[in-house]
Amino acid sequence: MRWFEEKNDHFWIGLFAFAIVLNLFAIYNSDLGLDVHVKSAYVEEGEGYVLDWGDTRQSDPDASNPEQATIINSPPLISNPIASLLFLVLIFIGLSRLNKNIPLIGLILLHPTVIFSSGKSYDELMVLSIFGMGALMLTNAYRNSGNMKIMLGHKLIAYSIMISAILFKFNFDNWAELYCLGVAIAAIFTIYIPKFNPNPRILLVGGFLSGIMTIILLGLAGYGTSKIIFDEPGRFLYSLPFALFDVVIIYSLFGMIIWPYVFSTWEKMNHIKDDLTSELSLIVGGLGGLITAYVAVLWTYESTLWESEWPWHMFTMGNNGRYITMIAIPVWILIIRVNDGIDWKNKKVFLGILLILPFSLLAGIHGQTMWTDEAADSMDLEEGEHFLFVSDATLGMHWLYTFHEPLDAEKNNITGHWRSDQSSWIYDLDSSLSHINWLVLAPEIDELPDGWQISDSGEADYLNGGGTWKVLVRL
Repeated sequence: MRWFEEKNDHFWIGLFAFAIVLNLFAIYNSDLGLDVHVKSAYVEEGEGYVLDWGDTRQSDPDASNPEQATIINSPPLISNPIASLLFLVLIFIGLSRLNKNIPLIGLILLHPTVIFSSGKSYDELMVLSIFGMGALMLTNAYRNSGNMKIMLGHKLIAYSIMISAILFKFNFDNWAELYCLGVAIAAIFTIYIPKFNPNPRILLVGGFLSGIMTIILLGLAGYGTSKIIFDEPGRFLYSLPFALFDVVIIYSLFGMIIWPYVFSTWEKMNHIKDDLTSELSLIVGGLGGLITAYVAVLWTYESTLWESEWPWHMFTMGNNGRYITMIAIPVWILIIRVNDGIDWKNKKVFLGILLILPFSLLAGIHGQTMWTDEAADSMDLEEGEHFLFVSDATLGMHWLYTFHEPLDAEKNNITGHWRSDQSSWIYDLDSSLSHINWLVLAPEIDELPDGWQISDSGEADYLNGGGTWKVLVRL
């Protein structure tokens, strides 16, 4: 470990370059994520946009209905992974210039979630960048605090940017009202925090509990998926500690490699009287609690919607904890400020890198592909034809939309249908779906219907569950 101390600067420069390469390789080597496939499948209809094969959340958990499709005003935004990565690096460079902490660039870019999101074109990178820009502006406002009115204006702009990042990520309805409400609350906090001079520890814990309570209150008001809290209170309470472990322990302490500084930061926070530290504590705690409760809500809602096995659904959807990476930059700014800098020669940091490196390599070098691309190519569908896809109920509709782009469904007027393995799909093939001549069976489906023959088959990637997928044609 002596070389780590003597060649520390070279190590961090090398780590940064290595992390960039892993992210670029993931972009090159991976297919789009399920959510991105769904976003890219929206087609123009009338004065809006719609998923032409039906919404991903259907009233019937075992079957799709193309008629059950919500029209939206504009298509969902899809982040370009290269642009997001460049933007993120620019934000990190700004952070490093302010705090002389170049290792931060490599550390956060090495996070398996960041690499995974790069490859999948998920918007975590863009949200992380936007939120980080807001956090940097907040820090800079305190650095140039000669004029209180100017500082307040800069702080409100910073909060506006961070609130925009949250609304962009979670795609809330009535975003304009929530945006105005968020800015108003931020204004109250930023004005009154200096007057009360609270303990950062209290703000961190209180913010976390307030974040959880915010989601619960949204559920009480019947807002969005949060209302499932009062429809399934037992399941929500059951999932909450697992969400806490997933978000805080796995994706934050372990994934961000902040565990070497947790105890020293917690201890020193009790003796710090600093307005910026207080505001950062409230931001990190509040967003941490909000995301933790939101993940618990997602697990509760989707497991009920898809009638998936409980509690195993939480393990299937465990990567929802990745949302916490959006506040990685303010987390690190807080740690650096409380500890008055970071000793990047700390051997525990090197150990933390070694612990996450296998996951980072897996996300970057291996990537992840969709077997549905090959299955789509093997179907000889004519213009205006329909096909049926049968799979497990969990994310079934999401997987259906991975066929949309390779089939060029909008241009060829192709319609995809989905049934779960628990539905009467074999009966449907001879009744409501008798017009269908092509059938795709996911690897987990072993039953073959009479009157059909296998046209093609192949092996799904291990990370996609493995097994053999099959394309069948009607005799």
